[in-house]
Amino acid sequence: MIYLNRKQAGLSLVELMIAISLSLVLTLGVIQIFSSSQQTSRVQNAVARMQENARFALDLLGHDIRMAGQLGCNSNANITNNTDLRDFGNGIFGYEYSDTLSVALTTDTSDPNPDSSNVVANTDALIVMAASPLSIPATSDLSSVAFASSNSIGNIQTDDPLIISDCDNADIFLAGTTITGTGISIKSGNFSKSYQTGAELAKLHYSAYYVKLDNGVPNLYRSYVGNGTVIHEPLLEGVRDIQILYGEDTNGDGSSIRYVDAKPALGINAPDWSRITSVRVHLLLSTVENNLATTPQSYWQQGELVTPSETANQSNKIFQAFTTTIQLRNQGIGI
Repeated sequence: MIYLNRKQAGLSLVELMIAISLSLVLTLGVIQIFSSSQQTSRVQNAVARMQENARFALDLLGHDIRMAGQLGCNSNANITNNTDLRDFGNGIFGYEYSDTLSVALTTDTSDPNPDSSNVVANTDALIVMAASPLSIPATSDLSSVAFASSNSIGNIQTDDPLIISDCDNADIFLAGTTITGTGISIKSGNFSKSYQTGAELAKLHYSAYYVKLDNGVPNLYRSYVGNGTVIHEPLLEGVRDIQILYGEDTNGDGSSIRYVDAKPALGINAPDWSRITSVRVHLLLSTVENNLATTPQSYWQQGELVTPSETANQSNKIFQAFTTTIQLRNQGIGI
């Protein structure tokens, strides 16, 4: 028997088609794994960014809210307001925002502070007022304040809001044009008294927090009084809603706290702002990126399951609600 020693000279068409088919299957599998891993990475990064934004927002709000009403040594001092800033009161005010409501930091009607355009309807707004924890010894006559150095409590400029207090009385005023290392003038009016040794001078912070649209994207905004004007600045993108409840001490001893809206439903009394001891903040955030969820995602907010509409969902973003309760410093027990 004779065996012919033949060498393979090539592939048949059937073999070539099988090889190509197997290669396509393997390639598609690799692409699918890569695509899934990429999508998972997008989701994880977007959610992590959203949660980081929430932590930052709650920390920022918590810091300011805790300081609400801070006047130095006595938050119950008699206050005289020599400016067009809104009355100090207990240092905290809330609003149920609507298109017809302007959250006023000052009484200057020419400045819509903060600007009401594009503020998200049915969201809440919060105003917090407090003296800076940094203060310096001060005395005064009825027109100017003497102090060691303006730089020791920050770079004071003309029209900056300031407060002088001796624990019994306090005067809120705007810095005048005279600012030296030995004195600072009041912009208008007179102090309610001459402050003696032992009084303290500090900067005064007026801030408002609210949700506003920028090019259709909701952002958390802050407005504050600086250099005699109201400054508006975006803080965080992706904050879609802010709802605030105020803990009111109903009996004065901290044992009975009710949480109520700034503008409660019919039949429920509005809060007494002088009795607010804590604030409960509900934030709703969404991812900035689109197409992270395969279907519109439901989420829990204030004890209710919410399914956003396709318009509100904006291409299958991921939503998450965050809640915290913040006690005003030295203002009772927040629960």
